[in-house]
Amino acid sequence: MRLSQALLAVIAASAASAFQTHVSRPHTMAGSSTTSLNAFHLKEGETRNMFEGPRPLVKERDACGVGFIANTNSGDEFGTHKVLAQGLHALDCMEHRGACGGDGISGDGAGIMTQIPWKLFKDYRSDNCPQPGVGMVFLPQEESRRNEVKEAIEKVCEANELEFLGWREVPVDPSTLGPQAEAVVPSMWQMFVKAPALLEDNEETRDGFERTLYLVRRRIAVELKAAGLLVKDDGSEEVYFASFSSQTIVYKGMVQGCVLPQFYKDLQNEDF
Repeated sequence: MRLSQALLAVIAASAASAFQTHVSRPHTMAGSSTTSLNAFHLKEGETRNMFEGPRPLVKERDACGVGFIANTNSGDEFGTHKVLAQGLHALDCMEHRGACGGDGISGDGAGIMTQIPWKLFKDYRSDNCPQPGVGMVFLPQEESRRNEVKEAIEKVCEANELEFLGWREVPVDPSTLGPQAEAVVPSMWQMFVKAPALLEDNEETRDGFERTLYLVRRRIAVELKAAGLLVKDDGSEEVYFASFSSQTIVYKGMVQGCVLPQFYKDLQNEDF
């Protein structure tokens, strides 16, 4: 019990630092007068406030942990699975930067962004479309509503000259989730689109394609909201794009870092 309380205290202290905005820290040394070390300016007439603490601590604004791993020596288009494995290990090592749910398994969120693993998506590539746009989308659990959302998304893509290539259901293992996360887990899908005809599918026009994908992503949200398909009756979002790009992809969820590769089976695939 004492160990659990200590761990909770460390996590709480880390998270609390993100909300601190002002501090006045009096320091008194033997033989010297009291001085005030302020990390932020106090309001007129204010001598202290509830955010008192050492400047190096209270200036910390972000409680999240971020890591970056790359293979700079490989010329292989697909890199190696070892890079992904090391990235997932790094994510696991940052468990102390997140929080654990009351069920002891669910987390407050963890994820990883990588280059798109084209070997996994070979069925959606062709000679005239080697690098399609790939969307990682969280969709409604209920099938009929999910199909309505899919249809609306496809119409927006086609209206913006993005040839829709297909859907892929992301292979997952819900049994690895905690009760809290499993109760609200969405249906995970990936979508694939071809660049507009006016944009050649090459590195020179890649930035233009990325801008198009971003704008279409925003347009999809507008159309879904207008159709009443974006949020549930309780106001919570039912559709979410984790990523939509021809270069990178995001795998994320309301899990602890160590659970992410157990939940997403793609992350265990040697072709990733």
